[in-house]
Amino acid sequence: MKTYFLPEKNRAKLQQAFGEPLYGGTLAVANQYSKFIKGKKYHRVITIGDYCSTHIDSDVKIFDRKVQRKAFTHQHQCAQTIKNAPGTIQKKAWPAVKFAIKNKVNLCVDGEEDLLVIPAVLQSRSKNLVIYGLPNQGICLIETSPQIKKEFRAFLAINFTSVE
Repeated sequence: MKTYFLPEKNRAKLQQAFGEPLYGGTLAVANQYSKFIKGKKYHRVITIGDYCSTHIDSDVKIFDRKVQRKAFTHQHQCAQTIKNAPGTIQKKAWPAVKFAIKNKVNLCVDGEEDLLVIPAVLQSRSKNLVIYGLPNQGICLIETSPQIKKEFRAFLAINFTSVE
């Protein structure tokens, strides 16, 4: 895999919700999520970000111990820690995310985990659920499928630059 960089001019595109957004405060989102997930079976539930990883049961948690760039303390253990600079998806992040998903373990990030939603979606089996936070708005749910993977590959190709 390559290292991908998100140019400053494309950052606003990531503020849109991908998948199914659930808006509101903690209680409202929890109620919506309970309704959404009822009766559904996923191979893996993967949460990206400390807030989601703390408030939602998941098989895999990817977090950086920060919420909105402020230190955030919780008790989640890590199987592995990787470096991932803000605005990037580092080359070493791809196999680390894949390993975490395959083995149902948590991944700590030294840097920023936000963009790791992309490798989480692209490296998930169909019928996985990837959840990430929408700052000050709620959360977003992405049910993995061949179609959503195609959309994410296109988004990555159009909006990011890469190096080997």
